[in-house]
Amino acid sequence: MYRLIIDVGDDDLALRVFKILEREVRFPRGRLYVEGETIVAEATDASSLRSLSHTVMRTLYVVQHLEEM
Repeated sequence: MYRLIIDVGDDDLALRVFKILEREVRFPRGRLYVEGETIVAEATDASSLRSLSHTVMRTLYVVQHLEEM
């Protein structure tokens, strides 16, 4: 099992967005979930983890720009 853990601290908007996404980003080879102040991506293979990490980084980029508005 491959695992990526990203600590977002007390960024409430990011945590709320990923809480919604954790229901959407679930598939047989991996999933995304929120645990405390961290976002966790778990996958059975490196390719699936790469895909999940891309989703996480893209979403964090969007959240960051929303917060700047």
